[in-house]
This record gives sequence, structure tokens and C-alpha cells, in this order.
Amino acid sequence: MNPQANNLVPKVHPLTRDVAPEDPMELVATPVPGDPDVMLQCLVQEFAWMGWNADQLLGLFRSPAYPVLNQLREYYGDDVIRQRIHTLLGRSGVFRVQETIAADPEPAEEEEPELIPLSVRRVVGD
Repeated sequence: MNPQANNLVPKVHPLTRDVAPEDPMELVATPVPGDPDVMLQCLVQEFAWMGWNADQLLGLFRSPAYPVLNQLREYYGDDVIRQRIHTLLGRSGVFRVQETIAADPEPAEEEEPELIPLSVRRVVGD
């Protein structure tokens, strides 16, 4: 039996517990072992899919609002981060959407769909 099992706090789903003033229910990151290269690749691809280009991504790595990106920049250094962003974006590209809104759209000519008459015939015994 695991001696630490008795020290664990029982898990309670957030929707089933009361809100307490000393529990702000904030998300708190917990470090776990993993591959920083995979993390970097996943984060760059995710932001590229949201339309962020290389310059915008580089700015995120210095933003205090993105501590994981700051840690990756400290781990790899500015030059490696810049090179990896350009390499990953060169492979996957940046998702772009362009929309055009017509101020006064022309009404489309709608044709009435052809009506097909249906009938039900009652068949009484042979």
C-alpha cells in the first residue's frame, strides 16, 4: 500500500462544491515532466491556426500574460525561438480568413421549388 495515499485530498468536482472566499477557484499550473520541444511546437501551431504570424508570436514569448512561453524562451534563448517559429510556420503556414461584407446585398432571385404532388391510394384486399 502506498503510504502517501492517506495524505491526498479527496477530489471533488468543482460544480458540486460550495464557493468559499479563501478558494478563488483560479487555475494554477502544475509542472509535469515533458518534452519542451513538443510543447513549443504545439503552442506555435495552435497560435498559427488562430492567425498569429511570426512577429506576433515572438511578442507573446515576452508577454507576462504567457508564462509558459516565457519559460520556453528562457530555456531555448531568443535566437532558437525565432528560428523554430519560422521553421514551424514555414511548414504549416498561418491560417488566414478574409471576409467581405456587402453593405446592400442584392436580393437573390429565388425560384419556387418544383412541387411534386403526392397522393396516397388505399388498396383494399385483392
